[in-house]
Amino acid sequence: MIATLSLLAAAALLVSGCGAEASTPKDNALLVPELNKLLPQKVRDSGVLTVATDPQYPPCDFTNQSGKIDGFNHDILMEMAPRLGVEIRQEGIAFDGLLPGVQSGRFDAAMECITDNLERQKTVKFVDYAYATKSVITTSENKHGITANPLTTCGLKAGVQTGTEFVEDAELFSKNCKSEGKDALQITNFPTAGDQNTALQSGRIDFAFSNTATGVWQAKASNGRFKVIPSPLLSRTYVGIVVDIKADDTAKALLGALEAIVKDGTYGKVMSKWELNDIALDKPGINLATERPLELPKICGSCGS
Repeated sequence: MIATLSLLAAAALLVSGCGAEASTPKDNALLVPELNKLLPQKVRDSGVLTVATDPQYPPCDFTNQSGKIDGFNHDILMEMAPRLGVEIRQEGIAFDGLLPGVQSGRFDAAMECITDNLERQKTVKFVDYAYATKSVITTSENKHGITANPLTTCGLKAGVQTGTEFVEDAELFSKNCKSEGKDALQITNFPTAGDQNTALQSGRIDFAFSNTATGVWQAKASNGRFKVIPSPLLSRTYVGIVVDIKADDTAKALLGALEAIVKDGTYGKVMSKWELNDIALDKPGINLATERPLELPKICGSCGS
């Protein structure tokens, strides 16, 4: 399981850069030829599938103390590689460049606990492999008394990372505050998760929005200096590997590899290793936000109190 780190070490992991990280398929016995044939010819010719990530979201993706990309997404990809019969190479970039990088053809795919939603499905396709829950994160002192009641955040300074679904979440919180005659959130956008975390630690913001698994990891890594708070205004979602909207065969290949590791138990072992069984998705699929929609949160006033 993830080693406990000092606050400074955790921060270093969250803000450090990284190069490419790759897998090499070693076991031809695991190859599923039908899946390999679905991959683009350029991928089959090169033997490399390039997957972009923003490695600042442990335990999804992060740069470990050896300077290599790590996380449960990394482990899933490494197990998918031999089924596809290609090397999977991860490259670290900023989050807001992930989807454009796939759309432009710079990357074959992107994977970084990216939420599958209807708006994003207009431009890309998702191969969903897990659930995600979201939470509010603040310092352990919680000096403003934030609780699961979303009205306790009204008027406070909130941090979100540019390009993430948390931008829309913060807007929903503000609308909820206004519906009760309270002040909206004072929202600051940050280019990276590291910048957001620094602002939270320094007191420039009062709280931030986070993937729950990432928030829990951060709280553990900092010896309890952060507090993770659930909210009924933050939904459970699907997260998926992103491919170009026209890349139907690539999506089918990735889905087939996921189904293979689910069926043989490898996927379950990865999720157990990272203590993420509660977000495991036993039936991966394509564009599940459309095909198997989950309930979306609505303005609810003081719900959660």
